Amino acid sequence: MKATLIILSTLVIGLGAAFAQVGTEGRFLDRATVSDLRATDLLGAAVYVTDAAVATRTVEGPMDNWESVGNVDDFVMSQDGDIRGVLLDIGGFLGIGARTVMVNLDALQVVQETDSNAVYVVLVATREELENAPEFDQDTLTSEARTDFAGRIGAPEMPREGFETVAPTELTADALTGATVYDRFGDRVSGISELVLSEDGTGIQAVLIDVGGFLGLFTRTVRVDIDQLEIQSDPQNDDVRVYLTMTQEELENLPEYEN
Repeated sequence: MKATLIILSTLVIGLGAAFAQVGTEGRFLDRATVSDLRATDLLGAAVYVTDAAVATRTVEGPMDNWESVGNVDDFVMSQDGDIRGVLLDIGGFLGIGARTVMVNLDALQVVQETDSNAVYVVLVATREELENAPEFDQDTLTSEARTDFAGRIGAPEMPREGFETVAPTELTADALTGATVYDRFGDRVSGISELVLSEDGTGIQAVLIDVGGFLGLFTRTVRVDIDQLEIQSDPQNDDVRVYLTMTQEELENLPEYEN
């Protein structure tokens, strides 16, 4: 079962540390190093287990003391981009039933075969540890689980340093139009394109937000009522941020606005 949080095909994975991080020298890289792998090289890779430390990064083939237990199923990442764990489909080993477990990245060693360049993942563990490993709860990766979590915690860390929560009436229309919009997880999703005034023209009834598309192409405009927003302002830097009470998925599922 796949429950991918991020498209992993573009993620570069180092053989030594398993995952490489972009350094401070720049945001973009034009090449990998000779020891790097793509994440897709590891998806589905054979997983072996041994209770002895693995001191090698290249082998001629699986070692005699390695036991086959399954395959790499997926990776679990936080919203900050940190690798929280690796999902392994295991089963049929030492009487252990087939199931999915999540393993800490530090517990795995990536090993490459010298002749075929096949990639193996080796888990250093004992029989008892495998038998007692909890089965991974796939439901914790669903959008419903994320929505429920957000509903319990609200928008994170609000107001942020330097910002204060303000009412729409405390801002000019120019200040609110174009303000950056964040979802209830604190992820940037869009910006306010227009304001919808009340019938008497004395107040703001709703805002219009462009969603979907790429670089402004094939976007849709949706309407969000003003009571579904929390507005924060940094008056010293003329910065206005708008936080939604909904997730990005819920925002994109709103009906298209028709004037």
